[in-house]
Amino acid sequence: MDYTGTGNTLNARHPVSLQLIMDSLRYWAVEIHVDGFRFDLAAALAREFHDVDRLAAFFDLVQQDPVISQRKLIAEPWDVGSGGYQVGRFPPLWTEWNGRYRDAVRDFWRGTPGTVGEFASRLTGSSDLYESSGRRPYASVNFVTAHDGFTLADLVSYNGKHNQANGEDNRDGSDDNRSWNCGAEGPTRDAQVLALRARQVRNLLATLLLSQGVPMLLAGDELGRTQGGTTTPTARTTRSPGWTGTARRGSPTSPSSPPGWSGCAGSTRCFAGAGSSRAGRCAAPARRTLPG
Repeated sequence: MDYTGTGNTLNARHPVSLQLIMDSLRYWAVEIHVDGFRFDLAAALAREFHDVDRLAAFFDLVQQDPVISQRKLIAEPWDVGSGGYQVGRFPPLWTEWNGRYRDAVRDFWRGTPGTVGEFASRLTGSSDLYESSGRRPYASVNFVTAHDGFTLADLVSYNGKHNQANGEDNRDGSDDNRSWNCGAEGPTRDAQVLALRARQVRNLLATLLLSQGVPMLLAGDELGRTQGGTTTPTARTTRSPGWTGTARRGSPTSPSSPPGWSGCAGSTRCFAGAGSSRAGRCAAPARRTLPG
């Protein structure tokens, strides 16, 4: 079975697989002295006869191991299989990427109706997800952007993904990005749009840093890094625009960005003028913005 989207998934309930996993973790902890581990698509490790099981053998082995149980354990608490979305359902030792936090914060600041209650829960530690298992707010790893999907600058600059350069006819990557371009798609010289984008970035960053839980900031978001609307930069066969070598002036939230700007390190062009023309402001619901 393929629960990861990358091919057949390792059978994590087989004794030999479990031995390989635990020996590897102990090696990295004891010999390399790492402080902890972040498990990509961690729900795949807890599948017992296809279903995700909180009593899976992998969790039992981690719980009783005198070395691994004392390290930081961070789960991406989902996989791509049926029933794989497990946010808030990992055992007490674990902290989790809080996908519901990301979705709630994005929805609130783009003005989606009826999101205040959910936003308040995420802002104050997501007790509805973690309190019942005895976990504290630090079990929630809060994030707005990650290595997959839009960067923060792109989140406020594009209504849709722009993955055409990946050679998959823009079919790769999620269509559920909950973004808002603030009135123009991609780079623009419109001063009002640029000011609104910059304000939205500050709103999102302030929310992330002031929420209860552990904030996770995507590298480069503090500099206005852009991927040119690409949500899957790792799929590029050419040099990706997702490098952190982006200059501050090369951001779609900056008024200095000309049509066809390059947001890449070096001279690689991310845009060739596409989407850079001025667009009228959208007649969308009123968005929440703070003064200044």
